[in-house]
Amino acid sequence: MMPKRRPLKLLSGLSILLLATSLAWAATLQVQLDRHRLTAQDTLTLRLIADGTTSGEPDFAPLTQDFDILSRGQSKTTSIVNGAMSHTRQWTLELAPKRIGTLSIPSLSFGNALSQSLTVEVTEANSGDPETGSRPIFLEADADTKTPYVQQTFEYRVRAYFQDEPLRATLSDPVAEGATIERIGEDRGGEEFVDGQRYLAIERRYRVIPNRSGPLAIQGPRLEAVIPETRAGRQRDPFADLDQAFGGSLFQGFPTMPGLGNPGRRLVDRAGDLAIQVRAQPDGSETPWLPATSVQIADEWTPSQPTLRVGEPLTRTLTVTAQGVTAAQLPTLDLGALDGVQVYPDQPQGEDLSGASVPTAIKSFKVALVPTRAGALTLPEIRLPWWDTVADEPRVAVVPARTLEVAAAPSGGAAPSPATDIASTTEPTESVESSLDAARQPRSPEEPGVGMTGFWPWLTLLLGLAWLGTLLWWRRERRARLTVAKPIHEAQDRRAASLNAARRQVEKSCLAGDARAARAALLDWARARWPDHAPQGLSEFASRLGGEASGDLLNAIDRAIYAPPGEVWDGAAAWQTLALWLGGTVKDGTTRTADPLPELYPRT
Repeated sequence: MMPKRRPLKLLSGLSILLLATSLAWAATLQVQLDRHRLTAQDTLTLRLIADGTTSGEPDFAPLTQDFDILSRGQSKTTSIVNGAMSHTRQWTLELAPKRIGTLSIPSLSFGNALSQSLTVEVTEANSGDPETGSRPIFLEADADTKTPYVQQTFEYRVRAYFQDEPLRATLSDPVAEGATIERIGEDRGGEEFVDGQRYLAIERRYRVIPNRSGPLAIQGPRLEAVIPETRAGRQRDPFADLDQAFGGSLFQGFPTMPGLGNPGRRLVDRAGDLAIQVRAQPDGSETPWLPATSVQIADEWTPSQPTLRVGEPLTRTLTVTAQGVTAAQLPTLDLGALDGVQVYPDQPQGEDLSGASVPTAIKSFKVALVPTRAGALTLPEIRLPWWDTVADEPRVAVVPARTLEVAAAPSGGAAPSPATDIASTTEPTESVESSLDAARQPRSPEEPGVGMTGFWPWLTLLLGLAWLGTLLWWRRERRARLTVAKPIHEAQDRRAASLNAARRQVEKSCLAGDARAARAALLDWARARWPDHAPQGLSEFASRLGGEASGDLLNAIDRAIYAPPGEVWDGAAAWQTLALWLGGTVKDGTTRTADPLPELYPRT
């Protein structure tokens, strides 16, 4: 029994030895900083070094209280010295301070190990060039209103200023809890003078819609830029001493290679937070709540001069145009109750205009009216209440009531009745039956009978029946073909009529200089041209036509709708180009045709 206990003792001793070894290999953390004092625009490099066998990742969350983590990387090193193997892992973080003052680098944890805590002194950004006092980069942010209503759209702008053109630059988006923020338009660039100094300025705009009343804090975006290093701050050339040793001419004129030259100086700046006080919906205001700077309703008819007849359809289009809101905020219009007419409403079409100088939304309501009786037809008043955020008072957009006279249905020529058609179809059958009756009558000896003529009368009868069957089959097939082809031709005729009517309306509106009517007519033409997937606005319509010229021309129509009173839109010049597009080549996927209505059957 004793020999059996010795292996157990050896196993226990080996376990204790392995445990001690693993404790010796446990990771130890060390934090290194490239500096302990920096400005608010500078970045800080932190290195976390773990010696020993490690797995997993450290917890860097405590750093985010006072710093933004701009970048993160890691590396592993294994070395053998005198037969002993060692492992080292290193994490390198680029940090940007969030505020000025004494900031803490808290103790970081990795497994059971903890690093030491450090402090960093962050001062205000220096004035830049001591001779000019200019700053290398800085941000400014503002809003067009500091006291909006709930659901009121307002614009937030941020401008980035660069003393020199940056090597790289990245601008984050603003953040606000309790509001929707959406970037609008493209960045605008140009030169500006600030405190007598020239800067390259880049402006970015955002649309902000607060979702609740009360205080709203918009956190300013962060700008990260790499700027060219100045001569005073540039590091010494590593080849300078060697160059002097060879008479100062060895490396003169040597080309600069990407990544090996001066990497530039990395700077970070933040726009200040913006405090917004969101007002609640006023007491007694209408519902639905629509805060805007302008609301208009246009009432249009197709055809333009409405003439109502019983049974004939007429299209009415109501277009709501509002500034300071989005299309999603526009409510559905209440058309009221109509008596003596059948109503077929279409799906409302909303669109946010991209070419307008202020946020502008359009929503169209198209409805087909089919009168069912002659006489007076009264269309009730349509009201859309809204809140004028400029005058800070309630307003109502109104389409006045209208009374139209419905004429009786026109009396036309009587079409052939089904009974007449059936009678003409069955007439040959009655003739054959008369022949059969005559054949069944008893014949006199003088008349030729079956016994005298044999089977010829029966053969004649069979041939007559076959001819009659062929005639009936031909008439049925012909009627079936007409039944199938008639709806196709009618649909083509209706589509061609809609295209021609819309094209004439576009021409009329352009020559009259009415940009709003031209826009509506263009969208009517597009719906007739692409009934299954009609474009929702002029920007999508321009992509169907193809080319930058179409986009510029159609955006000019949108801008003309909201142009100042002194500006005049040249509709006649626009029609010269639109006439070619609406009657010529159009783009539809990969298919191009010179005729808006391709033929049903190809020509041979």
